[in-house]
Amino acid sequence: MLGDLGFFLLLICSVVSVYGCISATIAAKLRHKKLYKSSQYAVFLTGALSLCSAGILWYMLITHDYSVAYVVKNSSNDLPLIFRITAFWSAMEGSHFLWTLFITLASCVALATYQKDNEHIMPYVSAFLQGVMAWMFILAITYSDPFATQFPPVANGTGMNELLQNYYMAIHPPMLFIGYVALAVPAAYSIAALCYGDVTEGWLRTVRRWTVFAWVLLTAAITLGGRWAYVELGWGGYWAWDPVENSSLMPWLFATASMHSLIVQDKIGQLKRLSIVLAVFGFFMCFWGTFITRSGVISSVHSFALSPIGPAYLYFLAGILLITSIIFAFRAFLILPSDVDKAWGISKESALMITQFLTISFITIIFIGTMFPVISEAITGQKITIQAPYFNSFSPFIGFATIIVMAFGNLMRFQSPKIPGGKKIMITALLGSFPLTAIFYYLGDLHLTVQTYQMVAQLIGCYLVGWCGICLTMDYLQKLKIVGNRFGLFIKRNLGYNGAYIAHIGFLIAILGFLGNYRGMREEYVMTPGQAEAIYGYQLRYDNSGIKTKKVENAKVTFVTMNLEKNGKVVAHIEPGRSLYPTKPEYLHEVDFYGNFWHDIYISLAGFDPSKNNEITLQVYVNPTVRLVWLSVIIMCIGGTIALLDGRRGQRSKDVVAAKWEVA
Repeated sequence: MLGDLGFFLLLICSVVSVYGCISATIAAKLRHKKLYKSSQYAVFLTGALSLCSAGILWYMLITHDYSVAYVVKNSSNDLPLIFRITAFWSAMEGSHFLWTLFITLASCVALATYQKDNEHIMPYVSAFLQGVMAWMFILAITYSDPFATQFPPVANGTGMNELLQNYYMAIHPPMLFIGYVALAVPAAYSIAALCYGDVTEGWLRTVRRWTVFAWVLLTAAITLGGRWAYVELGWGGYWAWDPVENSSLMPWLFATASMHSLIVQDKIGQLKRLSIVLAVFGFFMCFWGTFITRSGVISSVHSFALSPIGPAYLYFLAGILLITSIIFAFRAFLILPSDVDKAWGISKESALMITQFLTISFITIIFIGTMFPVISEAITGQKITIQAPYFNSFSPFIGFATIIVMAFGNLMRFQSPKIPGGKKIMITALLGSFPLTAIFYYLGDLHLTVQTYQMVAQLIGCYLVGWCGICLTMDYLQKLKIVGNRFGLFIKRNLGYNGAYIAHIGFLIAILGFLGNYRGMREEYVMTPGQAEAIYGYQLRYDNSGIKTKKVENAKVTFVTMNLEKNGKVVAHIEPGRSLYPTKPEYLHEVDFYGNFWHDIYISLAGFDPSKNNEITLQVYVNPTVRLVWLSVIIMCIGGTIALLDGRRGQRSKDVVAAKWEVA
C-alpha cells in the first residue's frame, strides 16, 4: 500500500509539472501574470508531493519493507541504519529519484527568491525548470520506478552494494546532485534571457550566486568521491581518469569558466553570450554524465548496469541541444555587450579570456578521451580504451599555463595593460620562489624521483606555484594598503575578491598535491609474523599477533597489525584488512594508512593464508603530498563560500526593461 501511494504521488508530480511547464510557457507568451502564478504554485505543490514520496521510500528502507523491489535489492536485515538511509541513492532508481527531488526543491527556491528586475523573465525560467522536472518525473514512473512491487514479499533483501557501505558515500552522491541541480538555475536564466532578449542586474547577481554555490558543492563532492576511492578500492590513488570521474569534472570546469566569464560581464559588460553558453553547457554536461553512468556504454566501478533509461537520457540530451541551439541562433543577436566598439588588448579581461580558452580546451580533451572508446566501438566494432597517460600528457601543460595566466591576470587591471607595482612584484616573486621551491624539493622528497623529466616537471611546477602565490599575495597586500590597512573594512567590502584570493591559493596548493602523483612509490611484500621490511626511511614490522578477525557493523573483517617504526620507535599501528559481508562472497579491501603533512604510508592487504604460518601479502604505497590535495579543497570551498556571501551589485544593463504584464 505504501509503495502504491509513493508511486501515485510521483504520478501526480509528473502531471502537475507538465501543467506547470505548459502554463508558464503560455504565460511567457501572453505576459499573463495569473497564469504564471499558477505555474509557480505548481512547482511548490510538486515539491511538497515529491518530499512526501521520498519520505515513504525512506520509511520503507528503514523498516525493511520488502514489498518493494528497490528495497529488496538495496537493503537487508543486517544493514546498519545509516546505510539503510543512504540506500535511497545506492542504485539507479533511487539516485534518479534523489536527483528529481533535488531539482524540484531547487526550482521551488529559484521561483520563490527571484530578484524584482527578473520578474519579466521568470515565466521562461519556470517553463524550463518544470520541463526538466516533468521529464525526470516521467522517467521515474516508467524506466526508473523506485516503487515497483516485489511479489510475493521476501523475508530479507539482497543487500546494498558493499563498496557503497562507506561514510564518504553517504555524503558524496547527494552533494554531487545538489551541485548538478544548482547549475540548472543558471541554465534556466540563460534560456530566459535569450527568449526575452536582455539581461539585467538581477540576472547577473542570481546567475553568479547559483554558479558559485554549485562550484563549491561540486568541489567538495568530487573530492569526497576521490577520498572514497582512496580508502575503499585499495589501489593507492584517488583519481584514475575514470569516465564517470571525468563526467563529474566537466560540469565543475564549466562552472569555473562561467564564474570567470561573469566577472568580465560584471565589470565591463562584455561576454554576455559566452556566459549564457557556458551556463547551458554546464547543465548539459550534468545530464551527459548521467547518461554515461546509466546507459552502460562505458565500464566503470562507478556506473550502473545497462538500462533502457540510457536511450531516454540520450533523447533528452539531443532535445536540449536542439532547442537551445535554435533559440540561441535566432535570439543571441539581441544580447549585446555594453560597449560594442570595445577593442580588446592586454588587460585583466584578456587574461580572463585566456583562462576561458584553457578551461574549455581542457574540457574538450577530457570529453574526447572519455567518449573515444564509445565512438571507436560504434565505427570499427573495437573499443579502444583511453587510459590515464593520455590525460596526464595534457594536464601539466594546461595546469602550468593556467598558473601563469592566473598570476598576470590578478596583477593586471580591467581595460588597462598596466600592473601597479609590477616591477617590484615580479622581482620579488621571481627571486622569492627559489627558496620556496628548494624547501618543497627537500621536504617533499622530490630528490627521490627516478625519472629526470619527472623531476624537471615537478621543479617547474613548484617554482610556478611559488611565483604565482607570491604575485597573488603581494597584489592582495597592495590592495589592502590602499584602504589604509583597515583589514576588517577591506574584508567586508570585498568579499568576492577575498573569496577568490583564498580559492586561488587553494588551487595552487592542489597543484602541489597533484605533483606528488608523479613520484609515488609502490612495493609488494610477502611477510610472516615478526618480519620487517624497510621502506621510505621506515621499518614496517608484521606484529607477532598474526592474522586476526573482528566484526565491524555487518561485516567480518580479517586484519593484521603492522607496526611502523622510525629510528627504532613505533610511530603508528596500521591495520589493513579484508572485509566479508553476508550478502557477498568476495573479500573487499579495508585499507589503512599513516600520514603526516608530507606523505601517506598506505597499506592494502592483498592476500592472507593462516595455514602458512599466518603469511600475508601486502601492497604498500608511499603517496607524497597527497594531504595537500585534501587541504586544498577545504581552502577552495572556504574561498567559494566567502565569495558566495558577496552582496555587491552587478553591472546594470543599459536596456533593462521593467517587468510588465499585459494581463493582470
